[in-house]
Amino acid sequence: MSDYFDDFEYNDEEAEREYSKEENRKRNHPLYKQAKEIIQVVKALVASFKDERIKDMYGSTMTESAYIIEAKLSGAFAMNFYTGCMQNAALIREHAEYLRVSTSGLHMLDESHTEYIVVLREEMEKFRALFIEWVKEIREMDDVMEDEWGLFIRN
Repeated sequence: MSDYFDDFEYNDEEAEREYSKEENRKRNHPLYKQAKEIIQVVKALVASFKDERIKDMYGSTMTESAYIIEAKLSGAFAMNFYTGCMQNAALIREHAEYLRVSTSGLHMLDESHTEYIVVLREEMEKFRALFIEWVKEIREMDDVMEDEWGLFIRN
């Protein structure tokens, strides 16, 4: 095992350049930018809740979902292989759909947040369209690992 590491050369400058390149690619990707926008909208919506009951029911889970979307996107952009990206994409879809569905519950409970709800729905629709395009990019990726659960196997 020690022979493996003896042959390994690590170049700080090269690693930093590669990291910066990947970070720029992620931050400039339209889907990532949209995820950041969703976080801001969710934060504004949650801050507008006057009713503690609504804040307790929706505030933390909506905020959590918005941040999970961003985190899973970051992870997927760093992976660049089919199975890992699809695993994250499934989780992103789950949390994005939760945010979309939550707007209906909020609207039924309290119509005072209508403007924020409309904005969140619009932003989620933009996200959904960008997500569909991103999944097409994933389908073109090579796979470097086997999905031991059999969920993301391609024919």
